[in-house]
Amino acid sequence: MELGDYEQPVVMREENKRRRRRMKPHCTSSNWSSMELIPIEFILPTSNKHTKLPEIVLLEIAGNCTVEQMKAQIWMRAIEMSQSTDFYHAFTPDQFILQYQKKGQWYEIYDKHQLLQTLDCILYWKVLQKKVGKIYVVQKQNPSEEVQEFQRQLNDLIGYDVTDVSNVHDDELEFTRRRLVTPRMIEVACRDPKLYAMHPWTTSKPLPEYLLKKITNNNIFIIIHRGMTSQKIKVSIDDTPDRILHSFFTKMAKKKSLMDIPEDHSELDFVLRICGRDEYITGETPIKDFHWIRQCLKNGEEIHLVLDHPPDPKEDEVQKEEWPLVDDCTGVTGYHEQLTIDGKDHERVFTISLWDCNRKFRVKVIGIDIPVLPRNTDLTVFVEANIQHGQQLLSQRRTSSKPFTEEVLWNIWLEFDIKIKDLPKGALLNLQIYCGKAQGLSTKTNLPSHESSNSDSKCKTQLLYYVNLLLIDHRFLLRSGEYVLHMWKIPGKGEEQGSINADKLTSATNPDKENSMAISIVLDKYCHPIALPKHRIMSDPQGDRTRAEMPNQLRKQLEEIIATDPLNPLSPEDKELLWHFRYESIKHPKAYPKLLSSVKWGQQEIVAKTYQLLAKKEVWDQSTLDVGLTMQLLDCNFSDENVRAMAVQKLESLEDDDVLHYLLQLVQAVKFEPYHDSALARFLLKRGLRNKRIGHFLFWFLRSEIAQSMHYQQRFAVILEAYLRGCGKAMLHDFMKQVQVIELLHKVTMEIKSVSAEKYDVTSQVIAQLRHKLEKLQSSKLPESFRVPYDPGLRAGALVIEKCKVMASKKKPLWLEFKCADPTALSNETIGIIFKHGDDLRQDMLILQILRIMESIWEAESLDLCLLPYGCISTGNKIGM
Repeated sequence: MELGDYEQPVVMREENKRRRRRMKPHCTSSNWSSMELIPIEFILPTSNKHTKLPEIVLLEIAGNCTVEQMKAQIWMRAIEMSQSTDFYHAFTPDQFILQYQKKGQWYEIYDKHQLLQTLDCILYWKVLQKKVGKIYVVQKQNPSEEVQEFQRQLNDLIGYDVTDVSNVHDDELEFTRRRLVTPRMIEVACRDPKLYAMHPWTTSKPLPEYLLKKITNNNIFIIIHRGMTSQKIKVSIDDTPDRILHSFFTKMAKKKSLMDIPEDHSELDFVLRICGRDEYITGETPIKDFHWIRQCLKNGEEIHLVLDHPPDPKEDEVQKEEWPLVDDCTGVTGYHEQLTIDGKDHERVFTISLWDCNRKFRVKVIGIDIPVLPRNTDLTVFVEANIQHGQQLLSQRRTSSKPFTEEVLWNIWLEFDIKIKDLPKGALLNLQIYCGKAQGLSTKTNLPSHESSNSDSKCKTQLLYYVNLLLIDHRFLLRSGEYVLHMWKIPGKGEEQGSINADKLTSATNPDKENSMAISIVLDKYCHPIALPKHRIMSDPQGDRTRAEMPNQLRKQLEEIIATDPLNPLSPEDKELLWHFRYESIKHPKAYPKLLSSVKWGQQEIVAKTYQLLAKKEVWDQSTLDVGLTMQLLDCNFSDENVRAMAVQKLESLEDDDVLHYLLQLVQAVKFEPYHDSALARFLLKRGLRNKRIGHFLFWFLRSEIAQSMHYQQRFAVILEAYLRGCGKAMLHDFMKQVQVIELLHKVTMEIKSVSAEKYDVTSQVIAQLRHKLEKLQSSKLPESFRVPYDPGLRAGALVIEKCKVMASKKKPLWLEFKCADPTALSNETIGIIFKHGDDLRQDMLILQILRIMESIWEAESLDLCLLPYGCISTGNKIGM
């Protein structure tokens, strides 16, 4: 049976949205007993030879059975009863997928490790009071040539092949790609096509006092151009663009021919656009709140707008999704009482609760292997193993020291002083290789951290390599079995340090397998998957008691702790006080980062109490948004998904203009997420798909990180792919041209640097060579026009070659001048671009961003410090403009 011809609905009806909201709580709870048998009708891919109808199998499946086990049961029954037995002998269950219908959409049951009772379809059928649900068994289809070609285009734009799984030890990359389809489709379906096409750049901040003084009687003059004619009109700064258009057409009712306006056209057929820019003045926002209008007022310039036809929203259509949707319950585990083995027939247990595992966690270090030894062979080496959550060290062990050879074997178990049941989601097993001079080899193993540091103090040690492994995977399952992990090298003196503190938290392994250090480890294996249960929010009687028992002296001490600078570290006593009086602390929004950093994340009971606490965060929810405070919860100190999601939820109220202000930091904060799919990743995806300007900068910020940050390539690539699949054809076409220009200019820059060596001066011959190369580019490969990456409102056209030169600087940046591609530009001014290779322009971007934020703070106080921060963007590995 084929299901490939179904249509994916583009727009969700209003009643469907309402029903979706009502059903949401059912995704987190289930009334089914874990041992209950659930009847399901499976529609097989084979047909009855007599009736020609699809064959059907009715099975009763245990609620705690996994999807993989359910598929095996379907296959066994199909072999027994189907008229096409040979078909089921020829194929395996892995070559088929399970699908169900919900509100006219097809969903795939994607996670093979998920328990049946936690599936969204089971909960959905229960709400509909269906006694027997239907699941379709569908053969996997190979992607069409069109789909493969589109994927190749996306990979070129991303700068990374997201389909390459050669450097992953699980399916998190593919899992996240599938999970992000649903939020992407919802955002694309819900966005306003006209507003998205024109992406007006506005602000809701009050007009600064110094700008109001430049305005007479609340009115300003604007000049509207159409063809070769123009008309100057007076408007109120409180008028909206739509009202201005209406007034203009009323005034020009009998003079349409003068402005080359057809008689049958009205204001509904036109829109106002800034002369020379691909930037629109449209919508229901007062004209005083458009950035360009404020910029003109600030600089004392005339406001020139062109009467133009609106862009066609069809240009923003997205490629049809080739995947069925997966619901947000995918990857969800059950509650402890559903997973626990207590009181159950062990023959009918398929998944075990992590909280039933009362033994200590351990790891077996087999050994390390390095292709090239350090020059100094008189060295010893040992492995330090840490379990950490964010920056919080939960437990530490180390091996004995051994001579540093090409292959060092230990073959020993390291047992940690943390129980398996206490491992939190997001916990990392951090493995580090240290070396030191050989001074009598240590034979101690399993030393606690303080003893390790004391023993190492006798001889200096140096950290050489590190790698991390998430102990609870993206599906809430405990890792088990053997792993060979390729490690990251610590940069040496004189080497590029990059963002080393963020890099040391990555769960990715080194893709350069041939030249990197490899460590072989073994984790305990179990007869069944071990799943971390969901937390139930229960009452906290101890917390209720302490609320009423706080003396005034301690209250004052608590307030002083809350008021301390975020950069000042808290003492253990401070943390103890914050936690003991946690119900008092959550009344103060500023206390949240300090309080949550006081949580002992390596104790399951305390984590449960923390979630009980966060269920009563009304003060936080109702407080005014403080971006700096919220960003603290997204830094490297917090790995808990619920804490980070709480911070992201607070950021939902950010306006587009503020998202642009903080986008650089938000992209960097993605590095501190423990998993690829996160609330922050979804927030960035949603805001980028909602506004083209945000989407433009999100593209370049992500692409720049993919090119420069090997440690987080996969994570940024999967987010960027999700964005590109929803941004629309017009944006894709623009990005392709920008990437093409960057690659061509990069090639020219490298050629010029090779002939001008390290000299600071630039000879006339070098400039002549540059112009010759640019002429060749112009006549063959360079696009006719492209958006300027650091200013998407500008379209650059042909190069003005006689004005281009090589700048007298060590990095030999190119000074390039382009004509403006917009024919409505009022002057012949060129667009000047400095194209540079050799410096990390992310640092420049950060400084300029700080200046812009400071400028907005000063403007709020009506101070004009006449700053002119220039545009700057990193477009690749030490490349930018």
